[in-house]
Amino acid sequence: MRVVSYSAVLLIAAILVSAQVIGQGTEMRAHPQERMMFATNRCLSKGGVGIVNTGLYIIVKSSKSDSNELIVKPTEETEERWKGNMVTKGEVVFVYMGKVWTSQNLPKEFDLSKAVIVSFENDKIRFYDFQATIGGYYDRISD
Repeated sequence: MRVVSYSAVLLIAAILVSAQVIGQGTEMRAHPQERMMFATNRCLSKGGVGIVNTGLYIIVKSSKSDSNELIVKPTEETEERWKGNMVTKGEVVFVYMGKVWTSQNLPKEFDLSKAVIVSFENDKIRFYDFQATIGGYYDRISD
């Protein structure tokens, strides 16, 4: 069942991203390399932490017994750590309104254009910030 919801989330994200690209007209078609940036934009972490934006950080250094982990800063003064499945299990989450959500418990007012999708995979952690329209991936660092 998790594989089905994981696949559904990725399919929805792909449809929404492609709809955004199609809606932007010929300007986007003139630069096809920009569309591939999400898949090929390899980011480098510092100290085992990857930066998505000023309010979201990904823990990329972990051992097999650790959990997928994010650091969310809803405000400048507060910092919350979110832990998900074991690093050996794939997982997709949405960061919206300073909180981490799964596809099963999204709030009624959820707006994808203001969210960040984070996909935890075996060897990579991918992200896409819809508001900033940037994305990329971090390689997992194992102990």
